[in-house]
Amino acid sequence: MIDFEHKVHILTNTIRQQHGLASLIWSEELARAARTHSRDLATSNTFSHTGTDSTTPEQRVQATGKTMRFLGENICGGRNSPEAAIMDWMNSPGHRVNILNPDAVYLGVGFAYSENSRYRFYVTQVFGK
Repeated sequence: MIDFEHKVHILTNTIRQQHGLASLIWSEELARAARTHSRDLATSNTFSHTGTDSTTPEQRVQATGKTMRFLGENICGGRNSPEAAIMDWMNSPGHRVNILNPDAVYLGVGFAYSENSRYRFYVTQVFGK
């Protein structure tokens, strides 16, 4: 799981560098928020930015003790490799904006798998400043 998450981080930074943007710093707090959400999506067989407990991305990050001035979240379901998840996000205008946001400084990634869910593979990126 951790390798999947870090590969998404590396690929995200590669894309940002190709667009003349600074690399994002790994944030364990943002990763905890992302992992919480990916696990929630996988175990509840849902797909939304709102958690099954009605939490928002901001609330999930606040629960880790981290405060951010800017926050963005990308979610992806059904992609079994970091490369496929990144490709989906880059082909989606709203997700692409988060990846290429020049105001972002930090990134956390969470991955979860559930054989009994619709998408099986769930990835969440949380961007912050």
